Amino acid sequence: MYKITFTVFSILIFAFNGYSADNKSKNNVENKKAETTIKAPDMSFNDDYFVGLKAYDDGLYDVAEYCLANYLKYENKSQKAGFATYLLYQVYMSQGNYKAAQYSFAQLANFKDSRFDRQKMLKDQMFIETKLNCNGAKNLLLTSPKNEYLEVYAKSSCIVDKDITNLLSRIDVSSETLYTVLERVHKDKELVFSTYDNLKAEKRTPKLMNFYGKYFYSNNMKAEFYALYKIYQDSELTSFVLDDIWKNGDYKKYIESFKKEVKNDYKLDKVVYCRMIEASNKEMINFDCDLVDKCLGTKSPDFNKTKLACYMRKEDKEKISWFIGTLTVQDTLKLCEYSKYIIGKKLYDIKFLNKFERCPDKASMYESLLKFKDYNAVIKLGGSGSSQLDIAYMAIAYFYLGNDAQYNNYLNKITDVDLSGMVKRAVNRGNL
Repeated sequence: MYKITFTVFSILIFAFNGYSADNKSKNNVENKKAETTIKAPDMSFNDDYFVGLKAYDDGLYDVAEYCLANYLKYENKSQKAGFATYLLYQVYMSQGNYKAAQYSFAQLANFKDSRFDRQKMLKDQMFIETKLNCNGAKNLLLTSPKNEYLEVYAKSSCIVDKDITNLLSRIDVSSETLYTVLERVHKDKELVFSTYDNLKAEKRTPKLMNFYGKYFYSNNMKAEFYALYKIYQDSELTSFVLDDIWKNGDYKKYIESFKKEVKNDYKLDKVVYCRMIEASNKEMINFDCDLVDKCLGTKSPDFNKTKLACYMRKEDKEKISWFIGTLTVQDTLKLCEYSKYIIGKKLYDIKFLNKFERCPDKASMYESLLKFKDYNAVIKLGGSGSSQLDIAYMAIAYFYLGNDAQYNNYLNKITDVDLSGMVKRAVNRGNL
């Protein structure tokens, strides 16, 4: 694209110049006897200016560079020359040609134009210096201390020494610049703390306060950390507060602080939620079962057991039934150890009892259901009647439901003598 544009442009210039030369030749013939020939100045370089501007706007920087540089060969004092120089230095910046950018930038001292972005120019000037010569960059910063210079310098690979950090007390630095400097000098505890101690209230941005909070805690500056926490809290700093309490082994305080400090929109590390569960277990206190999701994650192999155990501890029948309803039969089989408790405490929903059909040792479950006289639940748990035990208890349930046909049907399927006798005794005596 660049080559095409450049070629077209060159052809136009060549044609224009050829036409001018041809006309000039004819005029010379016609006026060869004249003692004085008046030559009109060649103003075609002005076309370079307008083509250069358009190329710059279109992002055709190679073309813009060629045209603007060519224009400046003929014109270097007008307002157009100033703007061409301004654009040319930015073209060089985009190309990484910092030496050329530095030269063009220096020429701008001779021009004033409302279109110049002065703040960006300051940052570009320092950026160029840091790329070419760190000593030059440092000298520029020290002789002309500005927030814009310091911000760019601190982000560069140039050394940030005491000469630079001393500027923090001389320059009205922005919060962003201060943050950039602090990241470079974080090993100097005294310096970091002094900048916090002198930090104006309007510059206590969340980003800076979070930095100071994490810095104080990680460097065991507890007094400074808690003083900061009184005026600023976020999820990360709250996790540090809880971590400190946990390390002291105070489970009760951990629970109290968790409930007080953790906001609904906080996203904390899993360990914070797991510790809340462990602390609650230590103190024999029920906890929010949603903490299991945040501690283990729904894909954890222990998630289902832990989540169900939480609902069981609360004896929350509605949540237990809902949760079992979300599980596959295969997942439910891994929870058979809880089925006796769920049924024994009457925390079940008959709709999902068939999911425990393949659990071993179902006798106690059947006994609980018969005790509750929930005969339909016995039949639901028996499912397809895959074992002699299932068939025996389903026969009893049908008997008490008054369904003699089904009772006899299942009774005749029993081949185990002991189970057959158990059924007949239960029917005759009205109990097991």
